[in-house]
Amino acid sequence: MIKLIPRSTANRYKVFPVNRENNVLMVAMMHPADIEAIDDLRMITGMEIQPVLIKDSDLETLINKVSSKYGKEVEGFEFFRQFEETDFEGKRECLVLSTGPDSTFPSVEILNKLLSLAVQERANDVHIEPHEDEVKIRFRIDGVLHYRFSISTEYHDSLVSRVKVLANMDITNNRTPQDGRMSVLKDRELIDVRVATLPSYYGERITLRLLFHEPGLMNLNKLGFKEDQLKKFKELICYPYGFIVATGPTGSGKSTTLYAALTEINTEDRNIITIEDPVEKKIKGISQIPYNRKAGVTFFSGLRSVLRNHPDVIMVGEIRDSETGTMATEAALTGHLVLSTLHAEDSAKAVVHLLDMGVEPYLAESTLTGVLSQRLVRKLCRNCRRKDAIAAEELLKEEPEFPVENPGGLIELYSAQGCSVCDHTGYSGRTGVFELLVVNDKIRKAVRKVKSAQDIRRIAVEEGMAPLRLNGLEKVKTGLTSYEEFKRIFV
Repeated sequence: MIKLIPRSTANRYKVFPVNRENNVLMVAMMHPADIEAIDDLRMITGMEIQPVLIKDSDLETLINKVSSKYGKEVEGFEFFRQFEETDFEGKRECLVLSTGPDSTFPSVEILNKLLSLAVQERANDVHIEPHEDEVKIRFRIDGVLHYRFSISTEYHDSLVSRVKVLANMDITNNRTPQDGRMSVLKDRELIDVRVATLPSYYGERITLRLLFHEPGLMNLNKLGFKEDQLKKFKELICYPYGFIVATGPTGSGKSTTLYAALTEINTEDRNIITIEDPVEKKIKGISQIPYNRKAGVTFFSGLRSVLRNHPDVIMVGEIRDSETGTMATEAALTGHLVLSTLHAEDSAKAVVHLLDMGVEPYLAESTLTGVLSQRLVRKLCRNCRRKDAIAAEELLKEEPEFPVENPGGLIELYSAQGCSVCDHTGYSGRTGVFELLVVNDKIRKAVRKVKSAQDIRRIAVEEGMAPLRLNGLEKVKTGLTSYEEFKRIFV
């Protein structure tokens, strides 16, 4: 019975199989009225589900009892406890996984279990959303929101206070948005958690962003670049001066790409300084300055101060106004390598957006060396993806740009299915889709004459730039992602 339900599913829904009779599986549940959980269990096991109510403490006892008999086949629920950890960056207060609950306060236990499940599922964000008759908990996994469970509204205020205390926020202020941060330690992996509160009609909602320290994400070779794109981008970041911009919507991985770029060029003979809002990942050997408007540290003022410290490389978190844009380009003009982000749909529009913000064309064309546009797509689960053969002609009607060798034949594409390995989503992890505009003399001439984004894009494609959509379709063709996922990202 134990093997009928995957551990991730059992932990998510707080369930445990206790009896099996013919095609009926009796399942102990903390929330026996959870229709979604019952439906999922029915689909996973192929059996009818008979839910029975069990107390939290009894469920823990049951799991520990079976764990002692079957060993690692069943693992008990894990809990967090507040702890002073001296092995990580001196004395730092964080939440550390332990083997049992150490508090009788419901809000403490709720937050512990919520974070434990989020870390286990590698969730990007946790959303705690108060409504009229419930508090919904949703996880964003690989960029997609999933409902997990609900808690009673009576625990909402104490849960908010618990989070605020851990994140060093003002627990008496519930009328204005606040930001804070805390840390979680699991299996000696320190996970930073960014906390943001927002007042709503039914109370404060909380967003927890989990920042996992994954070594692969700090390596340019593992982000999903095509071989020729990677070679060109590495050449750009090795220039002694110039202005490189990463663009794309929120959550498209711009900061991760720039962090990987800084890691690539982080050597003893380079002085690298960043200004970020906030500092998301810490890189050894680099001076990282947090944005703090109250203390007078903005991107503009911070950049001005950074230039007095004789840096070789500067990363500005985001170009938000003409002053910051102008100073960033002037810094590149005077012999610094400057990296930053900008919100724009693609690389050509990013160039035009920079000019529209008030950066002088002569500064932009003199300093811009490259513009990187990117998106993130979910990768198909290798364990359960399904291969389908479809007519290339039909596909080309819907997607004329699809790279097809034989328009009259069949083409094999992969689609998502779902299994216990990928938690029945059909996807596991994400990869980048990139478009790299390398600024050459023809593009500089277009920038100087303030040409339109369409003109700049046309010139870039003529000069060898692979468009963003084409790079995404190539990942569909190779089976790295599905056509449905491509359409979700590229509407």
